[in-house]
Amino acid sequence: MSKLYRRDVLKGLLALGAAGFSGNAFAGIASFITPRINHCNYPGGVGFGVGICPIVPAGFIELPGTRMLGHDNFGNYQYQEGSICVWRPLAYYRMGHVDNPTYGTYGVNSIHVVPESAFANVAAANAAGYALHRVFYDGGAIKRGYMEDKYINSQNAWGAGYIASSIKNGNPITAHPDHNPVAGLTACSVNQLHEFINAAHARDGIDGAVNPNSIWFSASRFVDSWRAILTAAHGQAATSTEFCAWYDPAGVTNFPKGCNNNALGDANDAAVKWESDGYSNCGKAGSAGYGGGAGNDYRKAMCNGQASGVADANGLVWTVSLGFSSIVSSTAIAGLSRANPCVVTWAGHGLTTGGFAQIDAITQASWTVLDGNIYAITRIDDNSFSLDGVDTSGIALDYDPVADPGTIKKGTFYAAKTSVAMKDFTSGAAAATDHWGATGLAAMTDQVQPVFETGYPGNGFAQRFGDGAGQVLAEDVSGNDWLQTGLGFPSAAAGISPAGTNLFGADYYYQYMQDSCFLLSGGAWYYATGAGVWAASWNGHRTSTNGYVGVRCACYPV
Repeated sequence: MSKLYRRDVLKGLLALGAAGFSGNAFAGIASFITPRINHCNYPGGVGFGVGICPIVPAGFIELPGTRMLGHDNFGNYQYQEGSICVWRPLAYYRMGHVDNPTYGTYGVNSIHVVPESAFANVAAANAAGYALHRVFYDGGAIKRGYMEDKYINSQNAWGAGYIASSIKNGNPITAHPDHNPVAGLTACSVNQLHEFINAAHARDGIDGAVNPNSIWFSASRFVDSWRAILTAAHGQAATSTEFCAWYDPAGVTNFPKGCNNNALGDANDAAVKWESDGYSNCGKAGSAGYGGGAGNDYRKAMCNGQASGVADANGLVWTVSLGFSSIVSSTAIAGLSRANPCVVTWAGHGLTTGGFAQIDAITQASWTVLDGNIYAITRIDDNSFSLDGVDTSGIALDYDPVADPGTIKKGTFYAAKTSVAMKDFTSGAAAATDHWGATGLAAMTDQVQPVFETGYPGNGFAQRFGDGAGQVLAEDVSGNDWLQTGLGFPSAAAGISPAGTNLFGADYYYQYMQDSCFLLSGGAWYYATGAGVWAASWNGHRTSTNGYVGVRCACYPV
């Protein structure tokens, strides 16, 4: 046994002893001495959320310490072109259950995570109230884990070409010509968000070209959601900064820190600093701790507060999230009534009671109060519906649809089928495997109905996660609400609000009906407290050109 390993074992035993040797602590001791294969470890403890892959997949190698619990490289692997990745073992979660160890403090928002070995199968886990997260379903099979990039991707020379790789201190690739453009990669031709799918497929290609049989994909929203759930469970269970550098006993900033204050630092912790990548106030990937100094600890930017975790899930750049898409149609508003409730005229609208409509681009002074909001609707007939809870009877002037009409939208939303392999999504909008367009969505996805905040007023686009003590994530083990949790979306409007809550970092939930949506996760370097592991923006479009959006990749190699 190495000196480093003996030291870490001793530290772990002492920490577990101080915790009172709970059932989890006894199990933790055993795994400390002999780390288990495909074991996610326990919330609040060493190595939580990462683990040892059952086999070393083709193209990967272990790093010094990959199998050593407590080592900086525990659960970390290197791919053939240099990318550093983290193995995420299969595990089960349980939301808001009275038997959760943290229920007394966090109630309906308590999260408990247990390793694969806790149950014989998914049915047994479900019977105990635990669910298997959507991220562990791919290509019609249950996966025992997946590889996730440790760092947001930067350009890397590979053979005669250039690819996107997960490399510490790399300059984040974005979809803009002025900021490390994705079009600079061999497989990508334009600076648009959809090219990140091609960038992922080129990692195991030849000389930077797309590999049509690639195992890689731009990380899905399911990957992002599971990362956030693990992060929250870890923070709830932590008792010190020993195994969670960002732990805050007051609960005010009990989440990972990030490059998000528009000054190469964190809005909640001024001590943590990033090295500039030379563009605006964006930092280099994984450069937290740059310059040293008290409190400037790079582990604070890791999702599990340890060196073994994933870096920069809070800010730096938004990352695209595969697996969620949309078809949105819009038209000029033909009429709005001065009534309670307000009636909208839209010939052949096709909406049903309980559906949603979005209104924006109104400039008529008396009617701008309706602008920039999403509404639940009640169908009246084929050509009209009312906006639930919206009283416009007090508006003095009639709406003029000719002089300056606003825009009204409706949308349908889609999530990848469990039978579909994430690696099979392609970047277009017409083919059967494309992530966008009616043909691809019909073949690759199922329709899903997300939750919108529609209370009036206060139903604007810029919402945040959390609303007082309201439940944010569903406890369901199957069905639509289980899928909402798999997407990292609230299960009810009571889980979001304009202010949010500290428990969920007050992270942005930017609700928006965007056609051909490419969902964005994590926030950017100037999003302040709105950035974070839960942050989601529906405003990304497949052809958007943005200097603040990048990519992180993942794969199911076994």
